[in-house]
Amino acid sequence: MRTIDLEKELCEADRFDEELIRQNPAPDFYRLIDRLLSERNMKRSDLILHLNFDRTYGYQILNGTRIPTKKQIILIGLYLGITVEQMQQLLKICGRECLYVRNVEDAKVVFALEHHYTYEQAMNFIYFPVET
Repeated sequence: MRTIDLEKELCEADRFDEELIRQNPAPDFYRLIDRLLSERNMKRSDLILHLNFDRTYGYQILNGTRIPTKKQIILIGLYLGITVEQMQQLLKICGRECLYVRNVEDAKVVFALEHHYTYEQAMNFIYFPVET
């Protein structure tokens, strides 16, 4: 069940149904990343190598034994070219703060995703701004 449908059902219910919530847990981060990698014909090893993650730590993230930091999730999302909605979902699943457009760095991430920046363009825009 989609989160929005679960929320709607919860709001419209006359009584709280804990079993409904338990039967519809959040998807796992690593499963979503696997799906996104598959959709883009990418390998886990390429992601880890390109993002310069420690090999062991990177595989722990991608196997679900480690929870990535907010910045790591952002880097993964930028590399995969996901949408802002997908980025917010990944952040929520990992218990990290969602992107907040009143925060300059977060706003830059949103802008880069919405404007379909390549990973390199996004990194330069967000983390290595040109002095003006």
